[in-house]
Amino acid sequence: MESIHKDLVVLVRLQDVYGRIAKAIQDRQSPPPEVQQLQEANRSRQLELDQLEEQVRLVEDELDQVHKREEEWQLELEHFQRQKGTVTNEREFTAVISEIDYANKALTEARQRRAELEESVERLRQDIASRRQARPEEESAQREVVEGWERRKSELLEVVHQLSTEAEHLETELQPKIRARFLRLLKSKKGMAVAAVVEGSCSVCHFAVRPHLRQRLRRCEEIITCESCFRILYLEEIIDRKSTGASSG
Repeated sequence: MESIHKDLVVLVRLQDVYGRIAKAIQDRQSPPPEVQQLQEANRSRQLELDQLEEQVRLVEDELDQVHKREEEWQLELEHFQRQKGTVTNEREFTAVISEIDYANKALTEARQRRAELEESVERLRQDIASRRQARPEEESAQREVVEGWERRKSELLEVVHQLSTEAEHLETELQPKIRARFLRLLKSKKGMAVAAVVEGSCSVCHFAVRPHLRQRLRRCEEIITCESCFRILYLEEIIDRKSTGASSG
């Protein structure tokens, strides 16, 4: 009887410890709202910077192409201007003048487009520079929140280490078969391997525990499991009373 009672007491404590471990891990993986907002804001700002830099790259690529066209049309214009001095009749002169006019027009358009693109690149670069210059101020304002969260994560990690040590110690107090059974249930039942019987039912799945099983639970002579969810059952009043009695003795 005393052995089973001790095992049940340890199982209840062990489940509580594992529950606190899971909670500490979950808390550590879940930044508070203010940190999440900062992280989202940082991601958004970085995305905007990446998009601006991509725009600069695209404009610079087009600028290179326009510059090449400008050089080509400049060469074309110089060619026809030289050819104008070699014409021998009015028809050839008219054709050359037409080519010169067309080259002049294309060259003017290329120069105008180049000026637009250069202005666009300069504007984008200034925007990027101003955003980057603002970052140190933003980061300074955020540092206190971020450092506070980092301290909290360190504290939670220490809690996990301490609780894990406690769990290891408790597990050594269990009979090997019961320990193995508990750990299997803990994994398959999502952290709830042990359940109290409350008002005649399993407190987890709410399946009614038959009267003769409740009597066996009161005697505390064996491990009893729920007939529905197969969790290990216990009566809080029996464990509390026996624990108090053992402490008084």
